[in-house]
Amino acid sequence: MREIAAGGRVFLPTVSDTVRGASTLLASPATDRSMPISELTERELEVLRLVAGGLANKQVAATLDLSEGTVKNHVSSILLKLGVADRTRAVLKALERGLL
Repeated sequence: MREIAAGGRVFLPTVSDTVRGASTLLASPATDRSMPISELTERELEVLRLVAGGLANKQVAATLDLSEGTVKNHVSSILLKLGVADRTRAVLKALERGLL
């Protein structure tokens, strides 16, 4: 109770352990948390190759005879699986891994 009176916070031990573990993970240096490249589907690889060629989603959709929404879904999945924030970084990571 003194901790609360002093303006502090009191958590159950299980909550404290969870918070401590999460803060350690967040504070640790960035590591490669992406999925293995084998997790990309064949279609995602096709989309990634076209993105690497500089095509916009609309152009990728026309090339692969897909809707633009489907291409956006594939791009989102690629970004998630490669653990990157944007298309440029996805292409760079794919190049690093010898995918392109």
